[in-house]
Amino acid sequence: RSSSRIDPFTNPVSIKNDSLPFQGALRGGVGRKNSILVYGVYNKSDTEKVSSFASVSPGGQFAIDSLIFYRPKANNTPITSGAEVSGIVLYHDSLLIGGGRAGFAWAKIKPEGKGMLDVDSISFQALPNGSDTVVSPFRCAVNKRCSTIGLDWKIKFGEPDSVSSIAIDSSNQDSIWILIGTQSGLRRGLLGSKSYPNITLPSAKAGAILRIENIVVDAAQKAVWVFTGSEYFFSSDHGLSFHKVPDIQNAITKPASLTGFSPSPEALIDGDTSYINFNLDKPGLVIFNKDSLVVNQGENAASGNFSDAIFDNEDGLDIARGEGRLSGFAKINSGEAKALVVGTTTKGIFLRKTGKVNGQVQDGLWTNINSLRKIKNSLNEVITFPTLFTGVGPSGDVEYVNIGYRLKSNGRVTITVYNYAMEKVKVLVKKAPRKGGGSRSELSAEDRWDGRDEGGRSVSLGVYYILVESDQGEKGWGKAIAVRGRTP
Repeated sequence: RSSSRIDPFTNPVSIKNDSLPFQGALRGGVGRKNSILVYGVYNKSDTEKVSSFASVSPGGQFAIDSLIFYRPKANNTPITSGAEVSGIVLYHDSLLIGGGRAGFAWAKIKPEGKGMLDVDSISFQALPNGSDTVVSPFRCAVNKRCSTIGLDWKIKFGEPDSVSSIAIDSSNQDSIWILIGTQSGLRRGLLGSKSYPNITLPSAKAGAILRIENIVVDAAQKAVWVFTGSEYFFSSDHGLSFHKVPDIQNAITKPASLTGFSPSPEALIDGDTSYINFNLDKPGLVIFNKDSLVVNQGENAASGNFSDAIFDNEDGLDIARGEGRLSGFAKINSGEAKALVVGTTTKGIFLRKTGKVNGQVQDGLWTNINSLRKIKNSLNEVITFPTLFTGVGPSGDVEYVNIGYRLKSNGRVTITVYNYAMEKVKVLVKKAPRKGGGSRSELSAEDRWDGRDEGGRSVSLGVYYILVESDQGEKGWGKAIAVRGRTP
């Protein structure tokens, strides 16, 4: 719910901070020419899930519209509760919206500075599991309650597949392809089509159901990356077919070793070059030329050192093993200048500029711009250790996630764990007295999480958000990732 607007081509770098009137956490967004579009999801009650869209201008002005998915308690099923915005893609003056169990939809947006959605309602097209043909179960009015009972049509059509990611390939105006990642695989179809058949991926897990976590497309380069929870695939024909990235002979650091990542990688395509954050043990950006891993050709070529294949701390990207991980990143072009911006979970933001800025050739080195001013009434920092945890093991042994924070003044603290859908998992402490000032919380036996929910059950694998808030108005978020857990 906090935002920072960065102009990388000023000296010093211009950073302006704001907060958005969002409940819950932001999930993602896309950029326009002079603004950004973001979305977030939270549970308003046990029968209402709200997905909100916001348009944010460089000056911090915003406009918000919401879809309020409602299901009566009698129809509170995994299907009806699975309707939510799961991704957005900008195409001209329209948004392509992933809707979880609701499928996908199109919505026209207003010109920049004029608001957000330019429609009164949105019609979703759902994807029956086992069928190529989409169906339209229901229409949602914007900013009003929308019943999801119409989704529960599995008896007639088959259970609706859940959209987890979405992308569009618009390189050819006559053949615009929509790529849809679901909980059971990848689908592909033409814009306006009613047919979205599954695309076969050459997975090493024969017969496995592949949840597609992320899709990255560069239409101009005919490049598509698709990521599951542990594998990745490349396409050079607009997503019609995919292949595994070729291995490198005699190299220890090779594509086959870039697996087992958590969470799913993010990718950025810049011409023929792709930068991918695989979220492995040692953080860094792995570099590809199209689908070929770029390995140094000098005396250390194919030595097995990770630095042969990635931007890491040896290249000035100053984040090493044990110092968190890389998160989102973006590319900005301005005339002859180019900037690559990389976020991290513990060390702030890194910036790398190349080309010319005001006639000056840039050195191409990474610079830490970790000077984001704190949002009013926010905690200095919420630290979780370990961030990656296994939860409760088969033998009943417990690995705790310790939660560290620093209050400005004495107060009473409530710590709450939420899952990725911003559903409450467990309240760890409620209005517990804590000291403010110089030291972090001293009650480590209380300010920790054992990986269980309110019912005492081990949580399932996934990302969890930890909210620390005091009665003095301070609040902050931390994050923990369960790498092992019960089957949902």
